[in-house]
Amino acid sequence: MSTETKHHPTPSTTATNGSVAGFPVLAIERLRGAQKINRLSIFVIVLAIFAFVVFGTLASLKMFHGSQQMYWLFHYLPYVLVGLTIPFTLYQAFLVYRYRLSQPSMLVTSVGGASLLLIICLLFSLSDWLWLAMAAWIGVAYWFQATFKRFFKFIEDKQGE
Repeated sequence: MSTETKHHPTPSTTATNGSVAGFPVLAIERLRGAQKINRLSIFVIVLAIFAFVVFGTLASLKMFHGSQQMYWLFHYLPYVLVGLTIPFTLYQAFLVYRYRLSQPSMLVTSVGGASLLLIICLLFSLSDWLWLAMAAWIGVAYWFQATFKRFFKFIEDKQGE
């Protein structure tokens, strides 16, 4: 049996070896940037939901029944806005996988499932099912928000030790 003790980094040792809780400082900076991008993605998603509600309500009014612009804003703008967040979400998925912030099976299930739904809907022109793919991408963005929140809470707790 060995009498070796585990080395727990303290705030004074984190500055000398360039890591915090075993994570390189550069990695933490990248993850903070990804967290900011995630906040932007969620803002755009909330904007898409707001556009759907507002323009859907307006499109249901009798005076806008024949308006093509109102229909486009109600029907397509939310899809476009959520679609704009997909590249950001893929970047976040890469970082979450790279730094092992979540289990790979969770990434495959969430990002892979959302991607598969979107690809199938686009390939087979399943416009009636496209809302499901977009809802899956919305869920992935919120899942990454929770992942980043847990990770940075862990980092703060380790720095406090």
